[in-house]
Amino acid sequence: MSWLDIAYKDIEDSSRSVTVWLLFGLLTVLMVGYTVAHTYLGKPEFVPLIGGLAGLVATTLPVFGILLGYKSIVHERTSGSLFLTLGFPNSRKDLVVGTFVVRTIVLLGPTLGSLTIAGALGAYLYGTEGALLYPWFLFATALYGTAFIGIAIGLSMSTTVDRWITLGSVGSYVLLVLFWNGFHSLTLLILHRFDLTVLSDMPNWALLFQLLKPGESYYRLLRLGFDTGQAERYLGSSAPFYVDWWMAILLLALWCFGPIGLGYLRFKTSDL
Repeated sequence: MSWLDIAYKDIEDSSRSVTVWLLFGLLTVLMVGYTVAHTYLGKPEFVPLIGGLAGLVATTLPVFGILLGYKSIVHERTSGSLFLTLGFPNSRKDLVVGTFVVRTIVLLGPTLGSLTIAGALGAYLYGTEGALLYPWFLFATALYGTAFIGIAIGLSMSTTVDRWITLGSVGSYVLLVLFWNGFHSLTLLILHRFDLTVLSDMPNWALLFQLLKPGESYYRLLRLGFDTGQAERYLGSSAPFYVDWWMAILLLALWCFGPIGLGYLRFKTSDL
């Protein structure tokens, strides 16, 4: 057996899971509901709709990604089913790769499906100007969601103590989604002796520090295809080359595979 066998089995199980279908239903309601409500919330055009959907994705998708991944490995260990899985034989690497692939599919399938429905409805309601680049929005969303799957699976491999994994998962969301901007500003103020002018005239390295936030990298990618008004700070004539769109892809990949790599280093030598 290989990671493909593990992934195939998990996909079969997931296709019969009520949770997966509920996830698809919830995401569809959220995305389609916002698309309809955008008439009252923003400029009734397709590109501003993308900005609104992106804001919704930026806050909700990490929650689903973390929930799908944070107990994916530790549950196998604590329930004892890992002994059976590794006895066919499969390596721990096969387990990790198969788990990552399946959790990513389970997250992105409903997400991209619901966004496709919302995009089609948006094109009908608000016109098709900018709609040709909608696949780029889906691609950026896929990268963003995959990053949080990687973070969650990395945490799941790091220990068998549920409390620490739960705290790490909540902490990851709070820091990377909610409080990164505040952390960024506080760091700048401390380094510049609380000179408030640094917040409006940031040094170049601070732009890269800000781009480390997965949501900022996500917005930077969207700015490449859409004039959404987000991530404008990275487009000025004085912006350094290392905050271009390719850096956003690199950072999202790092957030995905970095935690998995670190978690696997601990998992591969630990007792089951």
